[in-house]
Amino acid sequence: MSDDFVLQKISAFKRDKLGSIESNRVRRAGRIPAVVYGHGQEPAHISVVDTDLQNLIKNRERVFEIDVDGQVEETILRDVQWDTFGNQILHVDLMRINASEKVTLEVQVRLRGTSPGVVSGGVLEQSLHSLELDCLAHNIPDNISVRINVLEIGDAIYIRDLDVPRGAVLHHPEDQVVVHVLAPKGEEEEPAATEETPEVTAE
Repeated sequence: MSDDFVLQKISAFKRDKLGSIESNRVRRAGRIPAVVYGHGQEPAHISVVDTDLQNLIKNRERVFEIDVDGQVEETILRDVQWDTFGNQILHVDLMRINASEKVTLEVQVRLRGTSPGVVSGGVLEQSLHSLELDCLAHNIPDNISVRINVLEIGDAIYIRDLDVPRGAVLHHPEDQVVVHVLAPKGEEEEPAATEETPEVTAE
């Protein structure tokens, strides 16, 4: 982590009462129920301001500080629970971290470009839609970008071909296929026809 790296900070508030009724009351007050856990400490039940959290998510900030009554902790956003329509955040899980440790998490695979093999009629098959990796908390990528604009029919991109943040370690075999282009379904190569040489009989 660079010396000038500054984490975003939001205020958080202790929750002494739990349960669905209390959670609904917290939401009506414009805050989101949350739990903070990790580092061998007891889980802490808190709430954060809805708009503060929404802004962090909008800006793809997954690592940030929370200030609970003057006690500041670095956390990583591990889980977000949305309502049925995906409009309102119902609850979040935060994990305590520090700048010098790695975290294990899943990151989505994002395909970029157009495969010439698909343009030619091939079928794109994505074997992995997310990847598990160990990574420094401050280097967590939004996604793993995979460029498919070089894939012809029969070509594949493997784990060993991926670019990941420096120091990150993927939990997958190097020869595991991420995405490949198959020949059109039902299309098989026909064996080459062989011409029969007519037998010549000497008279």
